[in-house]
Amino acid sequence: MTAHTTTAERPAYILPSPRLRPFATLALVAVVVGQVMNFLLTWLAPGGDPSDGNSYDKVADNRGAFWTLYAYGGVGIAVFTVGLAVAVCILVRERGVLLARIGSVVAVLSGVFLAAGLASIAAVYSYATDTAALNESAGRAFVRYVNAHDGQVMALVAPGALATLVATLLITVALLRSRVLPWWISVLFLVGGPLGFVFSSGTSGAVAALPGAVSAILIAAHAWRRTAA
Repeated sequence: MTAHTTTAERPAYILPSPRLRPFATLALVAVVVGQVMNFLLTWLAPGGDPSDGNSYDKVADNRGAFWTLYAYGGVGIAVFTVGLAVAVCILVRERGVLLARIGSVVAVLSGVFLAAGLASIAAVYSYATDTAALNESAGRAFVRYVNAHDGQVMALVAPGALATLVATLLITVALLRSRVLPWWISVLFLVGGPLGFVFSSGTSGAVAALPGAVSAILIAAHAWRRTAA
């Protein structure tokens, strides 16, 4: 007789522990809240296209809205990146786990840089357009100078944007390798990241941000569903 040995097949995917359910719930809430805040920033923030420099007149006419949307929009981005990082780490348990963890750390760092950068933009333009601080002529001159010499303003936003792109790539590869999600969600996530920077403001920016927002919410929702007892 021929001896047969049986080996247990390694499961394709190990479900996350139900004990992670509270973390998955917080991650889903953070992703949704963060994306809503980012959507409002992209769609409603006055001032013009940040890539071309904010307009004195547009900021001056809506100083409160400008400061609120930029300052708290940056906080929303930071909250979103933390939620996304937790969701990805919950989902990716085996294949691609190293890329997932590295990508998650880079994503959180991108949120920190962008939040700080947007807060600095909010403060600079808000004070520059406050006639109680600077008369209109001086304020306009200051805004022109900032727009022409934006190195210090972009010193935080630029690395944040670069970190976002790197994190998006790493997380996408990790998700595809792990096969924990339908492939189209990962591809939608990959496409959505760069689109958010190509169209950065207004209605076009809000529409361009939708693929990334939808895919991120789906990632967090899958993490929440997979932790069900």
